[in-house]
Amino acid sequence: MRNYPEYRAWKYLAMNHALQRWLAAAVLAALAQAISYAQESKPIFNWANVMALAAGSEVRVRVAGGRDLRGFVQRVTPDSLLLNATTSQETLARADVRRLSLKKPGHRGRNTLIGLGIGAGAGLAAGAGIDAQSNASDWFPYAGKAVFGPLGAILGTVIGVAWPTGGWRDIYRAP
Repeated sequence: MRNYPEYRAWKYLAMNHALQRWLAAAVLAALAQAISYAQESKPIFNWANVMALAAGSEVRVRVAGGRDLRGFVQRVTPDSLLLNATTSQETLARADVRRLSLKKPGHRGRNTLIGLGIGAGAGLAAGAGIDAQSNASDWFPYAGKAVFGPLGAILGTVIGVAWPTGGWRDIYRAP
């Protein structure tokens, strides 16, 4: 009975259906995870987010007139924000603050090390591929790894240093 074409087709469809169910479950789980990360933990319209800032935090503020200020928080009260801007010290009323963004920490060192590791690995892999095609009687049979390994490491390090890092995160918007 197992040699009949109908049985083979049914067996193929049953395995394909089970694979589709597992794939659908995995996609739904990934989607649920992405949605949970996308939800903000605190409402962005809450002045308490600004009140929680530590003195010395670097911020960017858009005030009511459309002017942007950048500086460091000196003090926050329920009614105002005292900011050490680049040119002066500003006291901003809560009603004048339209948007406030907090500077996120940079990860330049981490990105540099990741670039170094990926570049060195890719360079060594390319060098191994070149060395596999060389003869054992060559003058320097490991030239591919000796040349492409360090070149890949240098290129990866440069890319890691140049990779954008940090940025700004909105913590308050006026309602």
